[in-house]
Amino acid sequence: MQLTRAEFDEHYAAGKLKIAFIGMSNIGKSYTASRLSKSHDFQLVEVDQLIWEELGEQSMADFARWQGQPYSSGYREREAKSIALETKATRKALSQTDGNQLLDTTGSVIYVEDDVLRSLKNQWLIVHIKAEDRDMARLKSDYFNQPKPLVWRDKFIRDTSMSEQDNIRACYDGLLQSRKAAYAALADITLTSSFILDADTSMDAIFDAMRAPLI
Repeated sequence: MQLTRAEFDEHYAAGKLKIAFIGMSNIGKSYTASRLSKSHDFQLVEVDQLIWEELGEQSMADFARWQGQPYSSGYREREAKSIALETKATRKALSQTDGNQLLDTTGSVIYVEDDVLRSLKNQWLIVHIKAEDRDMARLKSDYFNQPKPLVWRDKFIRDTSMSEQDNIRACYDGLLQSRKAAYAALADITLTSSFILDADTSMDAIFDAMRAPLI
């Protein structure tokens, strides 16, 4: 949903502004959403939490262990179930109506059912936190050190000449590149990770960056 600066301000003042963050896992969506919800009085909805609660898991790490790695037995079936659960959770999140809303989506939101994506696009201001080249090493490291469930689709290609972790790292770039276009097509506003994660960037600056240029 594209908004002029005046419409953005009107929605916010009326308690009807809905903002959704999209982008890769560990790029800063949850960090930014949590801070912005506190600094600018938004209701925060975390799709990941809705999913792992539906599964009966106790934490994000438990959810990641359940989904497993793309080379593990039964991964494709769990991946399909994860996308179905994400579709259900995102649909539920989009139904929230009270006050200004912030939606912290998963990195795989681009794979949910088309009707949910249409509702997201038509009813929410979508802010893409864009991964940059300098993020690649950190994102790969975070994938192993701070595990989150990751939907690979067909972007993991098994290579038995590599270790499993090296195989993941070799395919990760392709996964990220394949998602960039999808995130860009869905987004109304794009902010770089370097801007979002800079310690000198205030929440007021981030909030202002999500407003459209003066028209």
